[in-house]
Amino acid sequence: MQDDKKHELLISAIDYLKIQYAMGQSPCLALVISRHYRLLAESSVESSNKTNYVNQASSWFGCYLKKAKPLAEAEMHIYSGVYGV
Repeated sequence: MQDDKKHELLISAIDYLKIQYAMGQSPCLALVISRHYRLLAESSVESSNKTNYVNQASSWFGCYLKKAKPLAEAEMHIYSGVYGV
């Protein structure tokens, strides 16, 4: 598959995932969006595009961390109650 086609597919996938994220704000979706931007950055030749994609990847990874951390803490409280830790 051509690089231009891969680029277009990744952009389309990101657009779709952003819509899905807006509806449910799942940390998993934020992580996938971040990964897709990272793939775009790795395949981008143009410096300004690469910088933009890296910034977007970092931003979405931050969204993932912000949403995933409270879930992980809640799970730890559940397990600590079950196992008496």
